[in-house]
Amino acid sequence: MFWKKTTLLLLAILLLCGAGNAGIGYAADEISRLVLSKNEVTLEMGDSTALTATAVYVSGKTEEVTITTDWTSQSPDIAAAYAGRITAKAVGSTTVTATYMGKSVLVAVTVTKKVKALTLDKQTLNVQIDEDPAPQLKLTALYSDGASEDVTTKADWSIDNTTIATVINGQVKGLSSGTGIITAKFGSQSTAIPVNVEIAHRLEPNKNQVSLLLGGSEQITLRAIYPDGSDAPDVAAKAEWSSDNPAVADALKGKITAYGAGKATITAKYGTKTATITVDVDTTQKLEVNKQSIFLHVGESSEDIKLTATYANSAGTPVDVGSKAEWTSSKEEVAYYSNGKIHAVASGEAVITASYGGKTVQIQVDVEVPRALDIVPSYLVMKSGTNETVKVNASFAGASAAEDITDKVTWTSDNEDIVFAKGGTISAYKAGSATITAKYGEKTATLVVDVDVPQSLTADVTNVAIPVGGAKQVTITANYPNGTNENVTQKVTWASNAPAVASVRQGLITGIATGAASVTATYGNRTVTIPVSVGVLQTLTVDKQKLVMGNGKSETVNVTAAYADGTSKNVNEQAAWTSASAAVAEVTQGKITAKGPGKTTITATFDGKSVSIAVEVDQATTLSVDPRLLILTLNESAEIKLTATDSAGNTSNVTTDAEWASSAIKVADVANGRVTGLSNGRATITAKYGGKSITIPVEVGIVTKLEADKRYASIKSTTTSQITLTATFADGRTLNVTSLADWKTSNYKVADVSKGLITGRAFGKATITGKYNDKSVSIPVDVDTLKYLKTDVVQLVMAKGETKQVTATATYMDGSEQNVTKPALWTTSRLLVADVKDGIIKATGSGKATIYVTYGGKKTPIVVTVR
Repeated sequence: MFWKKTTLLLLAILLLCGAGNAGIGYAADEISRLVLSKNEVTLEMGDSTALTATAVYVSGKTEEVTITTDWTSQSPDIAAAYAGRITAKAVGSTTVTATYMGKSVLVAVTVTKKVKALTLDKQTLNVQIDEDPAPQLKLTALYSDGASEDVTTKADWSIDNTTIATVINGQVKGLSSGTGIITAKFGSQSTAIPVNVEIAHRLEPNKNQVSLLLGGSEQITLRAIYPDGSDAPDVAAKAEWSSDNPAVADALKGKITAYGAGKATITAKYGTKTATITVDVDTTQKLEVNKQSIFLHVGESSEDIKLTATYANSAGTPVDVGSKAEWTSSKEEVAYYSNGKIHAVASGEAVITASYGGKTVQIQVDVEVPRALDIVPSYLVMKSGTNETVKVNASFAGASAAEDITDKVTWTSDNEDIVFAKGGTISAYKAGSATITAKYGEKTATLVVDVDVPQSLTADVTNVAIPVGGAKQVTITANYPNGTNENVTQKVTWASNAPAVASVRQGLITGIATGAASVTATYGNRTVTIPVSVGVLQTLTVDKQKLVMGNGKSETVNVTAAYADGTSKNVNEQAAWTSASAAVAEVTQGKITAKGPGKTTITATFDGKSVSIAVEVDQATTLSVDPRLLILTLNESAEIKLTATDSAGNTSNVTTDAEWASSAIKVADVANGRVTGLSNGRATITAKYGGKSITIPVEVGIVTKLEADKRYASIKSTTTSQITLTATFADGRTLNVTSLADWKTSNYKVADVSKGLITGRAFGKATITGKYNDKSVSIPVDVDTLKYLKTDVVQLVMAKGETKQVTATATYMDGSEQNVTKPALWTTSRLLVADVKDGIIKATGSGKATIYVTYGGKKTPIVVTVR
């Protein structure tokens, strides 16, 4: 009992869990929200982008449903949407709605004009750290229709080295010294510009040599000179400092500290430039000069030069030893030392060396030698026949600002036929590019000049399609870096790669013969190419791409040839027509005639292009039947109606045209849709037509229920009782099958049966079974079943030798009575006292005996006393 209860409990728990899981599974089908890969899209005309839609269900499950999502555009003429792909059609803004299982998400779509090129107002950019105001770049977009627009604030700006600068809406803010590339992106185009943040042309420390006592220190200033001639007086705190011998001396933010006796080289790095300082550390003496770098003009003398020595035991007080030292010059013809001053003799560089007490110190002397030359501006865009003035700045050592030496330099041009330079005046003669060089001393600077060289050339058309003999005027516009535009149609050089097909003169393109050509326009070093088609067939189209026909029917299709120049014509008579299967359909000059059932392809070919028409003759897309299930009795017949629907949506009764078959011909046969039930069972009827088939299940004589009109029978011997048997079929019909059923009895000695008629044979019980098809029913039968068995006397007193007649009466279950004295069984308990036969009792001896009478399962006693 315990295990039985436990098992029932586990089953209950499992059922509860199953119910819970069913609830979870139901919830998983409920959508929580719809998520798109993008909610805002910006496209150029003609471009497209693909979005993905993801369904998030209540259960947490996600599913990619892009294809099954419904995509609709508020303005299909601006942007079309299908299966997640959005295609730009026209300039404007619209909204695309994605809907799935009742959830909707909006996508804002903006369509802009097609960007052909981007131009910046600068080619290079030099930026100072924390420069105020920060330099501003201007970005101009050139569209395919020839229009231009300032898109500085609309573009996406980025820099590849974010440690040196930031760029927001074209405004560049310097952060640290270094170089990088700034990129501006707008639409499908991008352009880039190099940026230099405080990239010095050179670095100049105030001292190249330092002499220190042990433990001493000295602050060095570091001057940065930039390419434009400007300078930063002291960038020592911003530079990176290092020492090749930190045990002797090291530096931090320009302060050099001595740690041990010896020599060390200190290196300062700022941006891409470096400067070195030689450090001498002594425990006893240091030698210093008040100036280590001097700039002089020819004939000038320096201020007084002071040479001092400091001793460790002198409390740090320097001693002037200039008159005691030995002075030498590396180039006496350039500069020399005398009476405490340095005198400039001629242009050049020299090193003055002072030696004292085993130590030396050097002074760099620059006599009118520039450190760098810069031409302002560094790039020129000019038109032929014009002049521009430039300036040359020279940066000199020790000078706080650059000097204008335009009149002193020597000018040269690498292409004087295009550009000539003299005295700072640049003259442009004809289209092309040249490099101007300015030289002073040993230094040079260059200037690139573009004459009539645009940033880009644009044509007012992207391609030309004209008939033979036709003409088209093309206009060329030059777009310059400064944002100006110029019509240069008459100035460019025109050429055609196939003059026999198309010729060109001053932008007028003329069609000569059928074919394709390319026309090029060249101006300066820029070229634009225009594809040209003359009398070229562009498309071949047919007015009907599919025909669904009945056998013997005819229909005409029309083929149209469209040319690149916009003209078109019907070419049914000129085209070559073919049929993939003449047994299905034939064609003549566009007239298609159906010949037999099947599918084929009709092809029209003209001038190298082809179009096809799919043809179906007596073909079905779907078949349908009525009824879809057939239930018959034996030898019964019924009609099935077969309907075919073609690809055009037309329906027709094809019952007699179809091919019919039965899966079990002994159960059911079929001919032209008429089905006849032959024997009990199931079969499948198949109809084939137009390449399709359909099946109809058939049941013949299939009984769903078998019932008898009596649940049991109680009869007497030799009497009968009739049983009626009714069969119910699958379609609800009923039939009296009493005479058709198979009947059996479980005990023929008690009761027999024939066609439902039961006959009682003898006392007892039996079961009568009626069977029809695969169904059967059983009826219990009682024969001679009594309610009572009585005798006319229950006690007798008799004398020995006396006889008496006793009568036995049987009362049946139906209440009827019968004298059963004769057929009953009589017995005695004491044969020596009383004997019995057929109800006649004979006293045979003194005493008591019990006489029993038995009949129909009942037994009654009679007590007999013999005296």
